[in-house]
Amino acid sequence: MLKKQLNRVFIIVLLIPVIAIGSYLLYNNYNMLYGHHEEMLISDNLRIRSIIFEVTTSITNIAEIIGENDDLMQLISKSYENEVEARNQMKQITVLSEYFSRHTEVGRITLYTDNASLISTDHITVVDTDDPWYNHHVNRPGYYWQVTEEMNSMNVPLVELQLMYAINVPRSQWDAVLIISIDINYLKNRMDNNQLDVDITVNNDPVFFSTWGNTGDSLTFHDYSNEKFFKFSGISSLYNWRGLMEVSTIKPVKSDDSIYVFSSDHHALDRIRRIQLWTLLIVCLSILIPSWIIINFTRQLTNRVDTLRREMHRVTDGDYNIMETFKGNDELVDLFRDLKVMIRSIEERDNAIFDARIKEQELINHQQKMEMEILSSKINPHFLYNTLETIRMKAFSMDDMDVANAVKQLGKYMRYNLESTGEATTLTNELDYIQIYLEIQKLRFANRINHCIHLDSTLNPDNIMILPLMIQPIVENAFIHGHGETLENGTISIMVRDEDDVVSISVKDNGCGMDKNTLEGLLAKLTHIDHPSTSSFGLYNIHQRLKLYYGDDYGLTIVSTLDEGTSITFKIPHRKEEQSC
Repeated sequence: MLKKQLNRVFIIVLLIPVIAIGSYLLYNNYNMLYGHHEEMLISDNLRIRSIIFEVTTSITNIAEIIGENDDLMQLISKSYENEVEARNQMKQITVLSEYFSRHTEVGRITLYTDNASLISTDHITVVDTDDPWYNHHVNRPGYYWQVTEEMNSMNVPLVELQLMYAINVPRSQWDAVLIISIDINYLKNRMDNNQLDVDITVNNDPVFFSTWGNTGDSLTFHDYSNEKFFKFSGISSLYNWRGLMEVSTIKPVKSDDSIYVFSSDHHALDRIRRIQLWTLLIVCLSILIPSWIIINFTRQLTNRVDTLRREMHRVTDGDYNIMETFKGNDELVDLFRDLKVMIRSIEERDNAIFDARIKEQELINHQQKMEMEILSSKINPHFLYNTLETIRMKAFSMDDMDVANAVKQLGKYMRYNLESTGEATTLTNELDYIQIYLEIQKLRFANRINHCIHLDSTLNPDNIMILPLMIQPIVENAFIHGHGETLENGTISIMVRDEDDVVSISVKDNGCGMDKNTLEGLLAKLTHIDHPSTSSFGLYNIHQRLKLYYGDDYGLTIVSTLDEGTSITFKIPHRKEEQSC
């Protein structure tokens, strides 16, 4: 029976919660890791899109400015008699070289024209009017982008993204085609700064930029679409790699072309799977190791319980010759020892019963004596109140109104103290109690110290709950330490102000104040106090009660200036459910 109960407890308390928590961890970890990698891809894709849009916009603006340059148009529209005249005229036109040198994003600027009287230079190329390539592009209006593969100076294939712009020269028999390519190194410097893989292509052209070596290849992305604003986010395959991917479309300004940005992380799923396997292993170990321990412990415990039960049955049958030792170091060993003691007790039961009755009677007598001592040590509050009332009536009958009033205020003061149970009270009761305390102190200090209580008209103290005896120790501290040596013109002000969600309570005096070191020492004692003094312990107690009851954001604030006075402030919420503290 015990074994079944232990197994049931193990299943309910450990096995089911661990499986439930482990399943939740696996599910939550997967969603969290997947979301983290997806956010990284979306952020990186947005960054790449911003860069591409910025660069293509800049290139388009450059092409537009070049296409509207009057000097360049005049250069193309004229016919030159010889090569010297053409060269001299071309040297004066520097717009192409200037934009090429000033803009690092430009990889190459070339103006193709069919004006045979011009000569080819670094940025101007003269082509044959029958050239199919030239006729194709010169008759294509507007701006359009394409990916081309050309040989560089080292005879190495170079894949570039180029902007094509056909220029119709006014009042001329010749035309021109402007080609501006984006510098690949410029793109690498701005994009290739993380571990994510990036591929960029235009329309159905090959990839012109790739961080992992796919430049010049055609896309094999099976979800690829030629929609106007294509977007994909999720798990897919690219170049026989399967992983997380974010694909988005950019529409360059003044162009109908589509630039596709592929941001992919081919190691994300492996990382997520690896973390999931580690989490699963930890969950399995959290089940297997405790299970092995519980099963062995249960087997040992039930065997020892069966042994103890067998020995107890022998005793109930009258056989007191039980085993001498019982292995272990737990309550079962104590129970076996008690069993041996019980056996000896049975043999001497008569004497043991008699001794037990005597001890029981002595215990009852001792308890009654202690109760009498406790009752005699208590002061009956009603007796105290009645006695003070008798003294007050005695003074009243003798026309000593000062003594009568003092005794009356003292009775109210002591009643509030004795009846305070630690539960929250209204601000009205607390302020009435402070008024009584101040009137009693008025009898002692006379006109040396004056006091005032200010309550904002917007506050209803009956609806504001406060812990009892929170203001009085601060006021008492102002009398004893602030005005201990004040002979005249002393003041103590209690300000209760409405500050939105909280009520601010301040006790200010114009007494001796504190210097900076003394104030810092007092503030340090609010959080930790080893040897409490009268003042510091009272403030420490209030500070800790505020934090325990209202939270760590609450507590005492002390501001003091030497020879000018001290201000102690604390705040409470407008309303808090009553509870003891």
